[in-house]
Amino acid sequence: MEHSQSIIFVQFFCLIGTSCTIAWAIYAGVFKIAPNASWRFALANICTVSGVLLYTQRTDSISYLYWFIADMAVLLGFALVRWGCQHLFKQTTSYLFDLVLLASCALLMLLVPPSLDYAVYLVIVMSITAAILISLTGLDNAKASKKHMSMSNAILINVPFLIMGALFVIRAMALFYSPEDLANLSAADKLNSPMVMWSYIILLLLTNLVLYGNALTRLVFKVSRLVNKDHLTGLWNRHALLDKLDEVDALWQRNGSAYSLLVLDVDHFKQVNDTYGHMAGDAVLKHTAMLMQHSLRKIDFICRYGGEEFLIILPSTNHEEAMFVAKKIQSQINNTSVKWKHHEIAITLSIGTATCKNHISVEQLLQLADEAMYLAKNAGRNTICTKEPENLEFNSSKH
Repeated sequence: MEHSQSIIFVQFFCLIGTSCTIAWAIYAGVFKIAPNASWRFALANICTVSGVLLYTQRTDSISYLYWFIADMAVLLGFALVRWGCQHLFKQTTSYLFDLVLLASCALLMLLVPPSLDYAVYLVIVMSITAAILISLTGLDNAKASKKHMSMSNAILINVPFLIMGALFVIRAMALFYSPEDLANLSAADKLNSPMVMWSYIILLLLTNLVLYGNALTRLVFKVSRLVNKDHLTGLWNRHALLDKLDEVDALWQRNGSAYSLLVLDVDHFKQVNDTYGHMAGDAVLKHTAMLMQHSLRKIDFICRYGGEEFLIILPSTNHEEAMFVAKKIQSQINNTSVKWKHHEIAITLSIGTATCKNHISVEQLLQLADEAMYLAKNAGRNTICTKEPENLEFNSSKH
């Protein structure tokens, strides 16, 4: 290093990188927060700091360590960031594409001796590869984030990645047209350019800030899902029901798209618990939940309504269609059983249905569906009943 300012920069950069590495390691090892992603983010910081430290040792002579290995370390850091984000958002990892990209970059770099004489070419190749990795990371994150927030917010939180990718492209183009600006645009001549120094600091800070933001977004989403999920069956719980019901009812009020409710109760569930134990009862509930999920559309909403009760919201479904769904579920449940310690536990359901009407509220519709389910119980179980506001009717489908 030729300037004291450069030495201070490297020290500051290493301090930031080391702090971020420790933070991600604590996330992964101590708090178990997205460990697969956090370990990759920690390794990404290590690779980036290692690459920059190798940059400080560059001279005019040929050196594969201080040129080729240094650049590949930084690029591997960018790839690790992308892989970590993919693990964070449960996306398919792009190992094959990224490794082929890194290998292609390495081959292009090895076409020339790694020295200052070919620095412009090497920096352009490195910049284009970095731009691809960083830009794809931003696009991956935006695509995944829109599941948890609006598209505009998803793009906004990942704008730094897209900006960084664009800056690498601009650097490559600037060097292509003005190779004499090499010293001001890259780390080819050690790290003596203030622009290069600050760009690396900002790059490291922005990358980690965006990663922390994405990790926090994912954590908040996961916590909110846990709050609204039933631990045993994995279905939505009663807490999430009212919000969804209000949403579907508002849609019905706005465009007249009718919806229906099904309340389903496992018959003789107490007898199952008393005979085979509560673990067997849990197995029956999980089996029932799984079968019902397989019988429904993606837009349908199913929750565990009570102990052995389930509630299904069927958007855009009239009375006849709701009866068809109820009979389908009844048939699938009746045709299966739960194997428990060499015993076959048969399952049947009492099902109540209700369809929205102009003159009844959401609460009244819930009450109608619940009352219809009790009618099915009183009618001998394994039955489907419908309760109307003024009169009632039921039809039975027993096996």
